[in-house]
Amino acid sequence: MKVLIVEDNAEKYGRIRSALLADGVDPSCVDHRVSASEAVDRLKSSQYDLLLLDVNIPLRSDGTTQRGGGLEVLKAVRRDTDCFTPTYIVGITQFEDVIEEFGEKFEEQLWSLVHYSDTSDRWITMLRMKLEYIRAVKLSQHFTDGQTFGVDLAIVCALNTVELEAIRKLPCDWQHMRLRNDETRYLSGQIQTKDQSFSVIAASAPRMGMPSAAVLSSKIIQQFRPRYIAMVGICGGRNDKVNIGDIIVADPSWDWGNGKITSKEGKPFFDPAPHHLALDVDLSALLTEMSQDSPGLARIKQLVSGKKPESELRVHVAPLVSGAAVVADQKTFTSLLTQHRNIHGLEMEAYGVMSAALGNGKPRPIPIVAKAVSDYADADKEDGYQEYAANVSAQFIFEAAQKFLKANS
Repeated sequence: MKVLIVEDNAEKYGRIRSALLADGVDPSCVDHRVSASEAVDRLKSSQYDLLLLDVNIPLRSDGTTQRGGGLEVLKAVRRDTDCFTPTYIVGITQFEDVIEEFGEKFEEQLWSLVHYSDTSDRWITMLRMKLEYIRAVKLSQHFTDGQTFGVDLAIVCALNTVELEAIRKLPCDWQHMRLRNDETRYLSGQIQTKDQSFSVIAASAPRMGMPSAAVLSSKIIQQFRPRYIAMVGICGGRNDKVNIGDIIVADPSWDWGNGKITSKEGKPFFDPAPHHLALDVDLSALLTEMSQDSPGLARIKQLVSGKKPESELRVHVAPLVSGAAVVADQKTFTSLLTQHRNIHGLEMEAYGVMSAALGNGKPRPIPIVAKAVSDYADADKEDGYQEYAANVSAQFIFEAAQKFLKANS
């Protein structure tokens, strides 16, 4: 792993370098420059996995420290075709007002700006997270031995809307991540238990539907090799089985549009051929146990934001069917019962995620889809409960992950 540190404070540079070496970075792979111009010259001649950039640095080696001088390096990376773009760029500053002033400049390019402190090691933890992901990505990009996983958990959702915002709210210390030649905007973070820390990656699909969800899931699986891949979000529910806000864990999932259209009495006739994908049996047992924890579910409901339904939160490990179109017609929903009489909900992506997980190369992740009911997929379909449903779905997966990740660590 090659790292370039651009820092004009010798003491701060020493602490950063020591943190890298303590995490296993080879000393010979760490380069150091003190000015923006030196950094740009270095980036023109070498490819780095990580650029650690002080925001306030001299523009030239013979100059004085300039507020925001490090932004010149960002500009060169973005505009100068002669520069090799680092896999990750992390800004480091010990001044909170610098974070307030320049934080958006880093975020708009999907880079991170970290607060350095002489009295706290939090920045070291954040730096360690980046190193873990770089190693995982390098592993997946160069080879897979069919056995070695990268990150512990991937979380996906449909669209950059309330569903992604719900993921952002999870206490995972999220950081922006960008991969070379990949326009997907990733979030990287950690799920912390009492005695362990688990790595997690998250992203949203560019559009709704099974194809988009399957493409995103496949890309994440190939790039990061997660042990588990989970989808969260909202779905339509069957009004005689679930309440608004209830969580449905897909078991099984299938594409209700899979089949053959023939002619019957001179009219088109659809003959379905559903391919059911079941939930992992161990996960099913764990999530069924969680579904019986009424105090725990009540706490989850109390914890999340959004317009809350009057009914108590319930979790159903039950059939969740996927389709290529948004359904807002009760007759259409009812007709699907011929494919499985115990259908609890309807949505557009679950089967794509589960198919991608089960159809990818080894090591394959275990898929889980947990979506919360925001409407009844009928003519009265409305958006008032979407925020709550998205939040409660994400929080449930977050708490479930602490259990199944620890059980399999």
